[in-house]
Amino acid sequence: MAKKKLLVKKPKTESVPDFKDSAEWDGAYFCRCKDHAFQYYRLEKKASDFKRYTLDWVKTSDEWKDKYDILNKAPESRFNSTLGCLCNLIKQGLPDVHLKYNEYWESLPGTMGTPKPHSEYINKWLNEILDIAQNIQEEQHEVAKVEGKKYVPSIQERIREQCSMMVEDFEQALDDFSMGTIKDFKAINPIKRLRQLQCKQPHARNITGFYEKAVKDYNELLNPPDTSKMSEQEKDWAKQLKEAYLNYDKKQVKKLYDFMVAIISACDAIIAESKANRKPRKISRKSPEKLTEKLKYKISDEKFAISSVQPYKIIGATCLVVFNSKNRKLGIYYTSMEDPTGTSREGSGLALKGQTLQRFKEKESVWWTLRKPMEQLQEVKNLNTRKKFENWIEKLTTTPTIMNGRINPETILIGVY
Repeated sequence: MAKKKLLVKKPKTESVPDFKDSAEWDGAYFCRCKDHAFQYYRLEKKASDFKRYTLDWVKTSDEWKDKYDILNKAPESRFNSTLGCLCNLIKQGLPDVHLKYNEYWESLPGTMGTPKPHSEYINKWLNEILDIAQNIQEEQHEVAKVEGKKYVPSIQERIREQCSMMVEDFEQALDDFSMGTIKDFKAINPIKRLRQLQCKQPHARNITGFYEKAVKDYNELLNPPDTSKMSEQEKDWAKQLKEAYLNYDKKQVKKLYDFMVAIISACDAIIAESKANRKPRKISRKSPEKLTEKLKYKISDEKFAISSVQPYKIIGATCLVVFNSKNRKLGIYYTSMEDPTGTSREGSGLALKGQTLQRFKEKESVWWTLRKPMEQLQEVKNLNTRKKFENWIEKLTTTPTIMNGRINPETILIGVY
């Protein structure tokens, strides 16, 4: 008997046995291939794949296609690996009943009865899922009644659905290639096709995720790793990957690899174009009043008969004169970002972060202890320019010390320049 080809492939993931001509296989070989497929799907695929495979088959079923929208509401966790595997294999050619397999199964010791048709299992599981989906639909309707609006799919759900439509041509080409209908992918231009479908950055990111793992596998087939440095498990995976693609020669694997790389490169180009064409984000700038609304300072002091200026005037100021009513120190902060044009350009002058001044000259911003604060502060109140204040402080005889930029509840904001 001629050796059957083990195959292959749901293109965007990995290979599974090809059941196109499986109706002609002998019972033992069919049994091994089906078991291998079930095991492969169980270990390698995820719930989202099982749901997708099932719903793809539902679209082709006269009995179930009118229930597609309701079944689609069921969560992914309700679609098991056997159901997803059967639905996908039936689309590839798995017969509903395999007479030679039935004979082989009945000949095995310990077996009883005749295997049921695959459709019987599918219908059983779909009826269970349908009950769950209908309950979900009813709950959504109830919520809609309470909230007064219809159920609206999330943005991510819409994007995934749109992406599935955008890659239909790519998936069809991969299926045709696996069946030998086409010899290459020259007729398909991924970037042109995606642009025609108005693929945007979110779509491109999702589509890239569809094919990344397959590209990695094809690359490993083209450039086999050094097995001497692998663990036993890694060696087993590498062996399984190689066996999964036995029906493809190296040239065919290279064509698959190049095509999927072209799809990902097209997505990368769309993402890059989107970034290049994106308008710069408008920076929301807080007003001086907003920046200083939580500042803790002393509004006035009855003992010294002085009061603070409005704190928002600190923002962008060239100088700030402060007085600490507790330790009787008077000081002046000079900005380190003075605007030479005098137009208070953005980023110039003093700034505030919490209780701490920003953009001040640390070595030049100093304060002095006042010996006669009552008299001296009254003089300061009448100094309305920076030059007058600087001339006045030159007469002070106490030793100046450097300030740390902190404003506290004892700090009075004497004035700004």
